[in-house]
Amino acid sequence: MIELDLAAQHPLLPLLAQILLVYLASLGSVVAARVAWQGRPAYWLAVLGVFLFLLGALWGRGTLAGGTTFTAVAAGLALAIVGVALDLLFGPPFSTK
Repeated sequence: MIELDLAAQHPLLPLLAQILLVYLASLGSVVAARVAWQGRPAYWLAVLGVFLFLLGALWGRGTLAGGTTFTAVAAGLALAIVGVALDLLFGPPFSTK
């Protein structure tokens, strides 16, 4: 049986995937900060969550311990999800004008 390893076949693929992930997280953080600045404070949790996610994803592999990296990434994802969920639950109602 032949094992296929995509990273071995294309060594730039994991790097491109991480660049795309960081770009999407940064874009989401900018959108969340803009929405939070317009008066929806629950989105500040999402901004903090993306910061923790980026801290763990970018600087975690080389400088932080493995457990700290996982904790930063997991806490960042959890904060981002909780921030959006709080706004959906307790935010202003949708207007149907």
